[in-house]
Amino acid sequence: MSRAPAQTPAVAPLAVPEMGAYELLDVPVAVTDAHGGLRGVNAAFLSFTGLAPHAWPGRRFEELLCGDATDPAQRLWIAKRLRDGDAFAAVAFTGQDACGRALPMRLSMRMGRDGAVLLMQPALAEQRLRDDLARTSELLAMAQDFGRFGVWERDATTMAGRWDPHVWAIWGIPVDGEAPPLDQAMLSIPQPDRDHSIGVFQRSLANCGSYSVRYRLMRPDGELRHVYSHWEVRPGPDGLPQRALGIIQDETEVLRQSQREAELAHRLEMATNAAGVAVWSLDPTGRPHWDSQMRRLHGREEADLPADLDEYLERCIHLQDRATAREALRTLLARRGGLVEMDLRVLRPDGTVRRAATRTSAQMGPQGVSLYGVMLDVTERHAAEARLREASERVALVTRAVGIGTWRADPEATFGWWDEQMYRLRGLLPQDGPSTPEQRAACVYPPDLAANHDEMRRAVAQDRPSNSTFRVVWPDGTVRWLASRSTPVRDETGRTVQRIGINWDITESRAAAEAEHQRQLAQRESQAKSQFLARMSHELRTPLNAVLGFAQLLLTEREHADVTLQRRRIEHIHAAGEHLLSLINDVLDLSALESGELRLQLVPVALQALYSEALPLVENLARASRVSVQATPTGLAVLADPVRLRQVLINLLSNAVKYNRPAGQVSIETVVGGDQVHVRVTDTGNGMSDEQLRHVFEPFNRLGAERAGIEGTGIGLAIVKASMQRMGGEITVRSRLGEGSCFELTLPRASVDSPVLAAAAPAAAHAPAEPSAVRHRVLYIEDNTVNQLIVEELLRRRGDMNCVTAADGAEGVARALAELPELILVDMQLPDFDGHEVLRRLRADERTAHIRCVALSANAMPEDIERALQAGFEAYWTKPLDLRRFNSALDDWFGHTGAPD
Repeated sequence: MSRAPAQTPAVAPLAVPEMGAYELLDVPVAVTDAHGGLRGVNAAFLSFTGLAPHAWPGRRFEELLCGDATDPAQRLWIAKRLRDGDAFAAVAFTGQDACGRALPMRLSMRMGRDGAVLLMQPALAEQRLRDDLARTSELLAMAQDFGRFGVWERDATTMAGRWDPHVWAIWGIPVDGEAPPLDQAMLSIPQPDRDHSIGVFQRSLANCGSYSVRYRLMRPDGELRHVYSHWEVRPGPDGLPQRALGIIQDETEVLRQSQREAELAHRLEMATNAAGVAVWSLDPTGRPHWDSQMRRLHGREEADLPADLDEYLERCIHLQDRATAREALRTLLARRGGLVEMDLRVLRPDGTVRRAATRTSAQMGPQGVSLYGVMLDVTERHAAEARLREASERVALVTRAVGIGTWRADPEATFGWWDEQMYRLRGLLPQDGPSTPEQRAACVYPPDLAANHDEMRRAVAQDRPSNSTFRVVWPDGTVRWLASRSTPVRDETGRTVQRIGINWDITESRAAAEAEHQRQLAQRESQAKSQFLARMSHELRTPLNAVLGFAQLLLTEREHADVTLQRRRIEHIHAAGEHLLSLINDVLDLSALESGELRLQLVPVALQALYSEALPLVENLARASRVSVQATPTGLAVLADPVRLRQVLINLLSNAVKYNRPAGQVSIETVVGGDQVHVRVTDTGNGMSDEQLRHVFEPFNRLGAERAGIEGTGIGLAIVKASMQRMGGEITVRSRLGEGSCFELTLPRASVDSPVLAAAAPAAAHAPAEPSAVRHRVLYIEDNTVNQLIVEELLRRRGDMNCVTAADGAEGVARALAELPELILVDMQLPDFDGHEVLRRLRADERTAHIRCVALSANAMPEDIERALQAGFEAYWTKPLDLRRFNSALDDWFGHTGAPD
């Protein structure tokens, strides 16, 4: 049977001339009208089809050429093309001649203005054979794909063979020639199947006939397949076995399916036994068949079973359920099909009653109608439901009394039911009917809606209880806190059938808890502040003791005292003052870092340049302590503030040297971890205990180092930690007593393609200039006489400065206009107005607008410095005055005088 031609592209329309034009052609031609009716044919058409000249008028083309010997689908295809006017190029087509014989051809159709022209090209016999062979091969390939089998053959003498592609595919190896040698192919068959298969095949070659064998096949990918091979040994001209021709079929999926079915049947039997499901049937003769669970449910032995359905209903079913059961089963039998479910009470011989849920179906068979059913003992479930109803009533009384709302919903918690208290908890009037998700969401405070929804969604997905708190908004705008708990409710099979939950108001308790939390937080902050102040007081009093003590000794010293002793006491006062200033600066730094007021500039910083700047600054300390310091070269860069990172590294290196042992070592190692860079500063010092590690970053906690006589303020590591946090990094420490410590800095890695900055290097010293005879005028606006004396003495020592002073802002502005100095030093806290007003008035007058002004103040907070510099001050110097910085700045502006620092 031929197949309907495949869809082909349409061809261009053709005008239909008179039939006389087609009589000149030796190609069969038929012309139809717009409805497919034949309008004319040429002589070649009549000769090709064998039709008489009077046989075609009034006929349709598909009726004439598509008789019973052709494919019906082909006829429908041609009719549709003619009906739709859908032209097509030449396609393979098989028609039927006047005698009912097949007419293979190549058929094409073109459309004219009022009909179609069909041209037929008769197929050659060789083409018909090729088409038949192609169709046969296609059908064989389809059959092989569907049946999972391949075809093979082997010579009985030489063992040379041929496999078709399906055999190669079953073996799991690519097609390679005719077929592998027999012994090589057999290597894929595991023992003992291999020996058995080879033996059967070799014995079959002795006698012509049919043979078969089943064996396992191990494919190259390790998959084990089950195959069935069937072959025939055929004789040659001499009658002796010449070749074996056979098929090999992959039975793996069939065997697996059989195993799955057997396993499923076994699991079903185990499940019914484990679940206590009873199975029974009633054959068309009316005889019942019960399994062991059915007999156990009814408390009866095999010999005591009822003879038929009527006896069963009389003896085994409770009187009040009997009529209902009889009517339902009779209706089921009359319908000869369907399903019925009932809840019955079963009477046992000992007089006890059991509750049973039943499901019965009817099936029509050759001998009549059979009944099949299952029963499940639900006695305990009914008792539990009764107890649950009683408990629910008691719970309802309790919840109404204490203001707890209850709800229940489907397993997905989509639609549910609220009791009256659920509505009252939301300031709503109770309503009838189920609650909807939209109704529930409308009551929730918007910021809490997503979290509340996500908690319920996760609880439903994980089939677990839920626990959440959220706010609801009452119609009058009141916001209340509710707590919610829910849990899944499961049936006797463990399946979740619904979800129940409760809500209650926790507004007052939450407010109390929040107040207690704030109280505890304030108490902890107060304790931390007290502890900090106590430590700071201790650290401040230590240098102040030296300052006041030695100052009192100097004041009470007799005349003509030892100059050397006085100088030593003054040196102690100076050292204590320097320590006190360092301590104050560190506290200010820490405060600015922790409050976020200190502005940082995060830029790429080259670590190698940073190491090169930091190591020389600890070189003298390392040499004095006999400690070697080295850094492993690196080409990495990090994102950080250059000044702060340099301060952090110097602090860690200084500590590593100070707390090291003689002849110890300090190393810097750089490690990359993903998009982070780790800088490790490791020393070989005494290390720290676990207790010390817990307090290593606390301000003013020197971990006992103060008793060892090692200098320090105890605040450096606190500044280091705060600096790292502000730069988006972190610092960690590892240490063991007697083995040393390792401080590790972690910062984001910067691209080496970015402009990389090194840490800010200290300013180079200016070369001394020749002493100048020019005397520069300096105005110092300061209300403190001591501060005036210090600055006047410093300027006097230079030898090139004339200093005038003013005690308040108004006098200072007046002296500036009168003296027109080259430099004005301004205290920021003056009796009449502050330094910013002084600067504003000076800049407002063209005579003083150009004069360099420097702020000189005891205010050292970063925001004070930033504000003054933005206002237009040339610089901002803090008190106590740094004499070297003071002289260095004057050298920059007026030239170096060579005066001693």
